[in-house]
Amino acid sequence: MRITGGTFSAEFSPELNNFSSIRNLVTDDEYLKFKPQVPLISIYVLIGDEKAELLPDQPNILFSSEGMTIHYTSFGGRPIEAVIRFKADGDLLHISATIENRDAFSEIVEILMPHISGIYLGESHKDDIIIYPHHAGERTVNPVSGYGKNKKDFWRASSVAYKDHFRREINYCGLASMSWMYYYDAQNGLYIGSHDSRFPVTGVIAETSGNDQKPWMGFGFRKYHRIRFGERYDTGEYVLGITDKDWHYGAKIYRSYIEPYLEFDNNPAFLKDEYALNQCYNLKRAGKIENCFKDIPRLYDEGRSWGVRHMFIASWNRTGFDSFYPEYYPDMELGSAMEFRRGLEYVRENGGFTTLYINARIFDTASDFHKTVGEAMAIRNEKGEMIHETYGPAHFTVNCPSDRLWRDYLLDTAEFALMAYDCDGIYLDQLASAEPYPCYNKAHSHENIGEFNNGYVYILRELKSRLKKHRPDAYIMTENCGDIYGSFTWGNLTWNGADYDEYYNVFKYTFPEYVQVNMVNPRGWEKDEQAQKYWFYKDMQRAVLLGSVLWMGITTRLTPDKGEYHTYARQALNFRRQIHHFIRDARFFDDAFIREIHPECAATCWELDNGSYFVLAGNHSLADNASLTIELPYQIKNATAYDIGWNKIDTEHRGKRLNIRLTTRLAFILMEP
Repeated sequence: MRITGGTFSAEFSPELNNFSSIRNLVTDDEYLKFKPQVPLISIYVLIGDEKAELLPDQPNILFSSEGMTIHYTSFGGRPIEAVIRFKADGDLLHISATIENRDAFSEIVEILMPHISGIYLGESHKDDIIIYPHHAGERTVNPVSGYGKNKKDFWRASSVAYKDHFRREINYCGLASMSWMYYYDAQNGLYIGSHDSRFPVTGVIAETSGNDQKPWMGFGFRKYHRIRFGERYDTGEYVLGITDKDWHYGAKIYRSYIEPYLEFDNNPAFLKDEYALNQCYNLKRAGKIENCFKDIPRLYDEGRSWGVRHMFIASWNRTGFDSFYPEYYPDMELGSAMEFRRGLEYVRENGGFTTLYINARIFDTASDFHKTVGEAMAIRNEKGEMIHETYGPAHFTVNCPSDRLWRDYLLDTAEFALMAYDCDGIYLDQLASAEPYPCYNKAHSHENIGEFNNGYVYILRELKSRLKKHRPDAYIMTENCGDIYGSFTWGNLTWNGADYDEYYNVFKYTFPEYVQVNMVNPRGWEKDEQAQKYWFYKDMQRAVLLGSVLWMGITTRLTPDKGEYHTYARQALNFRRQIHHFIRDARFFDDAFIREIHPECAATCWELDNGSYFVLAGNHSLADNASLTIELPYQIKNATAYDIGWNKIDTEHRGKRLNIRLTTRLAFILMEP
């Protein structure tokens, strides 16, 4: 049962209920090296409050001019019908399905498809690479080994043992910033994407045998939608791409699907000039007062002495940071509400602006209002239980953004904060960072279980409109990245949480319009001094090379007593200031023109409106004998380069190529073709 596209042939086996072959006709590589152990589709149902997985029974297969259709009339012997449609288009295979529940004794709540497995590329799995959309992106070489263990590096996003293999599964949109993956080697590429413009909560699955003797990868999507007896549901479209290209091609496929549903460049013009912010979490934390509202002018002035006029304020609320949310009132031990407002007015009167922190997701169980309000706002799982999370010593339940109660409370709280305290922007913590969940609370106003993402889209759209009525230049920031959320925000705080495989270039390349704000403080949790220094310089390099806004603890982590951290932070900030007028309107090309670079170094490529190009390069560890070779699409006429202190450095160029020695932690190379 074969369907053929311009670059591939795919054979479906009724016995396996899955593909038995996916062959790249360009490279002649058979992607399925092992027989898949799973069906292409499986259904999860609730029988009472117990959830069960149902596998498909034998299908009927039909061919037409439109492609191939697979028809199932039952799953696990239950009368659930599925019609799966396949259509080849060049190097893409489009897959969609219609599910109908004819079982009076169960409710469908999850659909796992297309689930493919048994895959590695080329002659060896060890040089295969996966792009995975955890936060701003990851890039893992040899994920068979990398994912093939119980990894705890990524907390909720870790790989875990599942049956006889290992699985990573994160939900879109939030913990997964996008709904696509890419698996490739030097000759072959495989794109796997969920293209559903309804944006339901969707699990993004990558799994592996974890076995070098029988290496394989598997991929799939889990969609959360309740289908009751007699109801029918269209899954939306999924896309497989079989190519000979690297991950940048996958980013373009995904971008072409989602771009019509997004908005770009609709933030206040003045924010285009911002390249750093003064991050102030140092009012009240863990019950300890570090500064009061009367100290806000001094804290702002310290940031202004660095040339940073954006003051980001957290820990201002009742009982301080990460406690008693969502009681967002000025903490009385820090001063009065008017004293708080006067501090923010001082910032504006002295050329600055402020962003106030609000958590958009959780409710402290210690709050006096949790029993009466928090429990009503809470997401419930299929058993009717609330979802609990812990941050530091505090315990929380997760609120449902697609229910009117929490949605409207959050909107009113954020609007009131801007009106009452006279800030310029609102930061919604966790909104694009922590796990989205399906909600089974039948008392809530949402129509179905997978509307978490749409609740936040409504909140962002409505909040932006409300804030601008009071302050036309108002803006919203969020923690981490979400493609459907970035249309409404300026600034996505991408935090440096792990040492393993973070690759923010993925989200930057896919959505260069979205502003990333990168943490560049010394990693306080890293106890080894040499390791802390290594990551400090590397984190700063990444932020600068991506053109990100620098998230700087000027009044806490980078104070004069911090020695080289303070000195280098000021030096890197000045370099970032020098290059900003180039970055602000340039087009990001990732590593398009990098031909050779020392393995300890990194570089990014950019194009200006006048046809010139520039490269940002970094040698964060000052590795010996480090060099960079650039090759442009055109002959190089002139080239100028500067080091981190903005001193000119030598370059050699001939024809389309330029060579430079990297003896500085940061470098800027401008080339005129």
